[in-house]
This record gives sequence, structure tokens and C-alpha cells, in this order.
Amino acid sequence: VKRVAFICYELAKGYGLPEEEAEKLMFASPLHDVGKVGIPDGILNKPMKLQEHEWEVMKTHASIGYDILKNSKRAIIQAGALIARDHHEKWDGSGYPYGLAAEAIPLEGRIVALADVFDALTSVRPYKKAWSVEEAMAHIHAQSGLHFDPTLVQLFAAQLPQLLQIKQQWAEQSDAGQPLPPG
Repeated sequence: VKRVAFICYELAKGYGLPEEEAEKLMFASPLHDVGKVGIPDGILNKPMKLQEHEWEVMKTHASIGYDILKNSKRAIIQAGALIARDHHEKWDGSGYPYGLAAEAIPLEGRIVALADVFDALTSVRPYKKAWSVEEAMAHIHAQSGLHFDPTLVQLFAAQLPQLLQIKQQWAEQSDAGQPLPPG
């Protein structure tokens, strides 16, 4: 979550958000998957592809996270509620939980979606090996205008060297054997 938080901060600053808003996003972004506390361990920790009914349960984590956080009076927690709800929406409207499209998806959700996917793709998971940075960036570019906000994809690519520094600085032990290209 630290990598995702710092990547979100850099993207927010690069997008032109004021320092206060970029910091709020950085502190709120680690709450994006808080709703996974409501997902059964057998689904959450399954080391293989989920079956359709399991995937439907997994998708509820966005709404669960929003419901957990939505009544807070604190700005960071309120932002976390929206991020939890919106980080799986897709630019083309095919995401969940509401099928929001394009700029109807709050900017914070669009930023976290991109940072989270990049981090997930380039990190080891129980069900997959880490993708190379090149593979992950090819996927992100292919999903520009589909999954991801095209403006954010361009910004992400332009900031890639500093984002890779964040990834390396906060590397997990399981990622230690995955060399990053110089940048």
C-alpha cells in the first residue's frame, strides 16, 4: 500500500492537484481495499483463478469498503470511502460497482485504479509471477481509453522513472528477485 500511496501522490501532483489534495489522496489510497475484510478467506486467498460466483463475491469489496468508511467525519476517511468504491470503475464504463464511465469516475478513483493495477501487475502474488515493467506498461497502454483515463496513462508513462524509484524504494521481500530496469 505504500507504493500505491506514493505513486498516487506523484500522479496527483503531476496532474496538477494542489499539495493538500495530493497528500489527502496519498493518505486515503491505502484504504482502497478495506472492503476485503468482508470477503471470505477462501475466496480472498485462493491461489488460482476465481470461479464466476466467487468473482461476484470478490467484486462486493468495493461497496463493502465504501459502507465501512462513508460515515466518517474525517476528510481522509471520506476520500478513502470514495476511493474504495470507485477504484474498479473503468474509463469505458465496464467496471464496477456502478459502471461509471470517463470523467463521471472521480479523479481519485481513476488515479488509484492505475497505480493499483501497475503495482499488482509488477508484484508477485500467490496466483502469479510479477510481470516485467515493459509488460505492465504495454498492458496499461493497451487499456488506455478502456480501463484507464488516457490522460493519466500519458502522465504515468512520462513519470515512469520516478515511479520505478518508488517501487524500488518500497520493494517487498517477494519482489526482491525481480530486477527493475535502470531509470
